[in-house]
Amino acid sequence: MVRKLLKSLYDICSSRRLAVGLMVYAAFLVFVATIAQTQIGIEAAKSKFFESFFCLAEFSAVKVPLIGGATVGALAVVNLLASGWRYARGGVYGFGMSIAHMALVLLILSGALQYFMRSEGSVMLTEGAESDTVALRNGAKIKIPFKIKLVKFDAEYWSGSSTPKSFSSKLEFLRDGSAVPKTAAMNSPVLFGGWTFYQMSYADNGRTSVLSAVRNPARLLPWLAVGATFFGMVLMFLPRMFAGNGGGGEK
Repeated sequence: MVRKLLKSLYDICSSRRLAVGLMVYAAFLVFVATIAQTQIGIEAAKSKFFESFFCLAEFSAVKVPLIGGATVGALAVVNLLASGWRYARGGVYGFGMSIAHMALVLLILSGALQYFMRSEGSVMLTEGAESDTVALRNGAKIKIPFKIKLVKFDAEYWSGSSTPKSFSSKLEFLRDGSAVPKTAAMNSPVLFGGWTFYQMSYADNGRTSVLSAVRNPARLLPWLAVGATFFGMVLMFLPRMFAGNGGGGEK
């Protein structure tokens, strides 16, 4: 009785119907969040619909309970794991399918890890000043294990205009008695000590540089997931390639 119940549960978890249903529902949730963000803003809509397990959506003053994006992601992980286990017993093709499924699991988990582990804030520096503090978006401040010094801020303006065409900050990263020079420019961030610094803006007519600071320990996981997906697809197509070349029929 218990084995039969577990088998039925496994069949549901690994079914394509569940996968298709989750994709359709995810598209519906995106549609609802898109409508809601015009009223409550992008960040509030993202938090309400995608970062929650359950939420309430308002349709013409009628509140409807919905499954949040976190629940959809958890169910997708369960579906991919169960499906991957099913395919793992299907030879080279099945093994490739299993790896592709596990890669998608890694991609979803990397998104969750980034949500919980990612730190994002800003650093404001005047020329010659040093700082070892990042002001986070939630208002908190954290210390970083090195100092950043703004050596010089450069701005290039459009001809005959006060609008900057590009701007950059010549920086020095100070740690353990050594100084590492780097330049952060528009669309050209710099990496140091596990943090990525973007040239975001400036203030005080160019006397103050504003840097966006991001620490994302899970930043390499999506690339690993993409590589695993490619490897799985190669294994999936290998049997068909050899089968196609093994005929040797007459022309």
